[in-house]
Amino acid sequence: MSFVLRSIFIVCLSLSFSIFAQTKPKQNPKTPVEKTKESEAIPVEETTKVPENAGKVEEKVEATPTPAEEDHLKDLDSKNGIVVTGSRGERRLKDSTVATEVISKKRIEQTGARNLGEVLETQLGISVLPNALGGSQVQMLGLDSKYVLFLVDGQRIAGRLNNTVDLTRFKVQNIERIEIVKGSSSALYGADAIGGVINIITRQAEKPEHYQFRATYGNGRQIQFGTQGEKNMIADVGFRNPFVAANFTGGFNQSAGYDLDPSTKATTGNAFQDSNVGSNMTFNPDGKFQVKTGVFYLSRFQQGVISQTSGGVFDRTNATNDFLGLGALEYSYGKKNMISFRGNYARWENKFSLNQRGSDELDSKELTNDQSSQGTIQLDHELTDRHMMTVGFESYANELESDRLTQRFAYRTRRAVFLQDEWTAYRNGIIWRIIPGIRHDVDSQFGGQTTPKIATRLDLTSQIILRASYGVGFRPPTFQELYLRFENPGVGYVVEGNPQLRPEKSRTVNADIEYNPFKSLSLSMSVFRNVITDLIQYNFGTNSREFATFQLTNIKEAYTRGAEFGMRTKFLKYNQFELGYNYTETRDLTSDRPLEGRPVHQATANYFLLLPQGWEFALRTKWVGRRPFFSQTTDFAGASTSLIENRNDPFFNNNRAVYGKEFPLINVRFEKKFFDGRMSLFLGVDNVLDKYELIYNPIRPRFYYGGLQAQF
Repeated sequence: MSFVLRSIFIVCLSLSFSIFAQTKPKQNPKTPVEKTKESEAIPVEETTKVPENAGKVEEKVEATPTPAEEDHLKDLDSKNGIVVTGSRGERRLKDSTVATEVISKKRIEQTGARNLGEVLETQLGISVLPNALGGSQVQMLGLDSKYVLFLVDGQRIAGRLNNTVDLTRFKVQNIERIEIVKGSSSALYGADAIGGVINIITRQAEKPEHYQFRATYGNGRQIQFGTQGEKNMIADVGFRNPFVAANFTGGFNQSAGYDLDPSTKATTGNAFQDSNVGSNMTFNPDGKFQVKTGVFYLSRFQQGVISQTSGGVFDRTNATNDFLGLGALEYSYGKKNMISFRGNYARWENKFSLNQRGSDELDSKELTNDQSSQGTIQLDHELTDRHMMTVGFESYANELESDRLTQRFAYRTRRAVFLQDEWTAYRNGIIWRIIPGIRHDVDSQFGGQTTPKIATRLDLTSQIILRASYGVGFRPPTFQELYLRFENPGVGYVVEGNPQLRPEKSRTVNADIEYNPFKSLSLSMSVFRNVITDLIQYNFGTNSREFATFQLTNIKEAYTRGAEFGMRTKFLKYNQFELGYNYTETRDLTSDRPLEGRPVHQATANYFLLLPQGWEFALRTKWVGRRPFFSQTTDFAGASTSLIENRNDPFFNNNRAVYGKEFPLINVRFEKKFFDGRMSLFLGVDNVLDKYELIYNPIRPRFYYGGLQAQF
């Protein structure tokens, strides 16, 4: 199917003027728009270049707000904040051509989450799934974690186990905000960004001094959680002066895990213990030349019990070390221009062991050592007042050592150039922007890949914003997909890679509309379609007397398509309510059946109450429809091998699906602040309705927690 986009694009004028009204007097146009360090990269002149007939909007908003108009919920949203993911440079969220969802620091705190997975679990259009090997993984736009690119401060990370990034690696005390771009972003970021990008922005010091400490304890029913409970402690300290801004974080987490079926010796959720530290430093934070560094380290130990149908019982352990070092040199010149040099080194090491009780015949030990490095030179330069050019060169190297590879070591490099122009095509009452972009990657294994994209935005009025984009993406096979050799004699199957695999390619169309009829009400709708060719899937090969063989192959084509609807409203000064619905249809066109594990219907409803007396309440809910599962297409990253064990069942041989049940997820949290907000106590309950399913939805059962937080 060919796709033709007639694109539309814009800038939201009245919103930008409302920011002016709150941050500067009218007679001084040189006052910064926002009192944050990020705003220095975006001068006031950017928002003042508007037609004269738009000035009337400014007059209406210019009046000084009364105390009754103060937005007590503004920290939950980031409408006026800075984002970097959609354009790979600093832009105001409300002016972004590419639709970008932002989860703010305040919203993260309101979730009561301890890691990225728990933050995302009630996000519209995103599914968070348990991973059988520990932790959790993400699905977005009907696509698995392997199609989502994860960044930290805009730079790649290392460490995918079974093609998935474990969301529990990322602790909330290190996160300032989360930026999410759905749809292909390969024109800027290259490989692996077919389904979108999740960019974790780490915390930076903003005050002369700050200190924060939080301690949490939680547990559930003793029969499922045991008596040890879960303990979390985090600390965050920092300072800022005219020369340097520095932030340091640390945390300790411990849990006994959980068991959904106490009648067996097997456990469901791994017991774990981890410690993490991190630091960010920016030298000359208020000048034109800046040096930035970041170092993050996590040490984790997980353990669980596997019980197989053959009768064997195995103790499973994972010892993980996760390191990421970041560095950047940035020089700003002119009004909006910047040249930057960025680099990182990442190392993710996982030691896995399987010990059979009462025997050592099937014992195994495996090492996975994933290392990557990346360097980027980027220039952002305003050619004219209508053209903002971004051009860059990037070099990436990846090395994997693994006992599961037929050749223990694998290495590849990738070099790329990218170019993007933010073109204001029309600016007279309405504003139309068009952003063409292109990137060319040269992979040492798969040669050249060119990924163009065009995005557009049209502001019909200050209340109606239209966006659309079309992009091409690619994902080269991972080393595991090429060279994997894994045997599980206890269950009776073998999984093999395929050195003849071709890169997956995608074509993605996104379009959305935002309608803001009132300051307190926002409505949105988006549609999307992803077509993936040469899709890589596990196929059932042979079934000998001893083992069933599954091998990776390129199937012809698959697609995901759907729509999202969202509503957000603020009422009675202190209340915010959000409602969303997501429809996703998927199809493997080779076998003519849905892709496994994707729900067609999802809905979210969130309610936040922030009272001036220090009382806060958060209710986050999500409803997930049923999901199809097939034994032949399982990617072995799910929660159970039962689908593989049932491969001889006629139910599966007839190419029929078994469905995981629909379920609601409800989380609540209360908090009371004392001493002018410097100290607080909180209580929460996750999975209030205690909904889970052992095979197809092995999430944590009802869990109670409480704790205290202090900040100065």
